[in-house]
Amino acid sequence: MSTDAEWESKLKSFLQRTGQDFRRAATDVKKEAERLMKEVQDPERQAKVREGVQEASVWARKTAQELASLVEVGVKQAEGALTEVAKQFKTAEPPPGARAPAPAPTPVNPAPPTVETAAPPPPAPKRPTKKSVGRGPKKPPTARPAGPKAKKPLGKAPTPPVDEHE
Repeated sequence: MSTDAEWESKLKSFLQRTGQDFRRAATDVKKEAERLMKEVQDPERQAKVREGVQEASVWARKTAQELASLVEVGVKQAEGALTEVAKQFKTAEPPPGARAPAPAPTPVNPAPPTVETAAPPPPAPKRPTKKSVGRGPKKPPTARPAGPKAKKPLGKAPTPPVDEHE
């Protein structure tokens, strides 16, 4: 019976140690939670957080303004480059003989333009294709007897009558 008593004493000591560990852990958690609550409620800490948020918003505003100014400068440069290309295009002399006549002025109420339609060209004749896979030499078509083909009924095949006396 001494083994049962030893086992019970070991179990009791284990439970006591585990209970003490739980109590210590609970007090540690409670102390940490109280410390964090004090930090959150601390006006100095809150002021630091607000200051950081304000700095971030100022930085974001400044960065957005810089970006807008860079985009504006880029757009102006692109407009200038396009204007310069247009000027060069207008002042460039066309080669002799390539100058097109000036277009005729359009009347106030112009008549609709007439469109001449040409007949489409006839389709090209189809060439016979040469297929050799799975085919033997070409055989001439067999002659079929002239006359109408036998008509096939549409739908289901009729069922034969059932003789009930059998």
